[in-house]
Amino acid sequence: MRKKLDKLEAIRGFAAVYVVLHHTYYQLIDRSWWTFIFEFGQEAVILFFILSGFVIQYSFSLSKDQSFKTYFFKRFNRIYIPLLLVFIANYLILYLQGDSTTIDGKNLAGNLFMLQDIPYKPNVFCRPFLGNDPLWSLSYEWWFYMIYFFVFYYFRKNISNVIYILGIIGAISYIFYPFWGNRIFMYMIIWNVGADLAKIYLANGSIKFNDLYKQFSVLFVCVLLLALNFYLNKDSVHALLHREGTTGFGMGISPALEFRHFFFTIVALGIGILWYRLKWPMFNFSIGLFEKFAPISYCFYISHWFLISRATYLSFINNVFLRYALYFVICIVFSYLVERIIYVKINGYIVKLLKKNTIAQ
Repeated sequence: MRKKLDKLEAIRGFAAVYVVLHHTYYQLIDRSWWTFIFEFGQEAVILFFILSGFVIQYSFSLSKDQSFKTYFFKRFNRIYIPLLLVFIANYLILYLQGDSTTIDGKNLAGNLFMLQDIPYKPNVFCRPFLGNDPLWSLSYEWWFYMIYFFVFYYFRKNISNVIYILGIIGAISYIFYPFWGNRIFMYMIIWNVGADLAKIYLANGSIKFNDLYKQFSVLFVCVLLLALNFYLNKDSVHALLHREGTTGFGMGISPALEFRHFFFTIVALGIGILWYRLKWPMFNFSIGLFEKFAPISYCFYISHWFLISRATYLSFINNVFLRYALYFVICIVFSYLVERIIYVKINGYIVKLLKKNTIAQ
């Protein structure tokens, strides 16, 4: 019987809310010494990757039906039904705001085939649809799902080893020619660390540091490769910073950004296992408070950019705090309607239709 993982649900809800605050806080308050606590939105997305790997491995391992058809449509429905509704809502909001509403067919197709990425990474196929930048992570998630099943089908006994080898090859090739494809394989290491945590948990009923030598070792190798990448390509990074009028170390620019992601994964994994081994002290009074956001966290994440962070449709309200409070309420209500009502009904209908077709065959 599948056990509900309350702690993971709470972390997912926390990560979603944190990303929204990260993209919105400077609209409400001036940057100061203490506002650095909102500067780690990228790290929150990495938490999503780890959690996604854990949940997919956990649920798939306990599933009686491990056919590709069932696996594909579960992932497809979960990703695309809310996403298409968000595309429509985003277009309507831009129209209401009086912003440009021209749809680039090539860009839309790239997003539908999950090829989008943030524009300040090298050799990007297309940027997120309608400028909704948080959608960059969906392409990674989708291809993690597809690659995982392929590796599961052909290398069932060595899934992790194959994924880690492909990821390290991706990290090495990223030094010489960085592009979307080797980024996907490189980042799947992070996703698969989450999957390995689920395997260990299901096998042993607990997780210890001693169980994770391989995972920490692979992550450390990637950190070293990315540090080398940054050193060898620092001139191009500095040139980009100069062109964009940005100063500083450039930790939001590739390959420093990738280094930041993998370094954080090591830190988050260490803190998470230590907190778990200590039986989660103070968790319920901190991150645990965000568990209620978990059921709507996906839609909240993919819709907040135009409903909250870059929204102007309530600009007639002069009080900035009231305006953004209403933005938050609208986004929460929209996310609830999409995730808990519309998605549930459409998904239920599709599942019934697939079962009927299977029986008929």
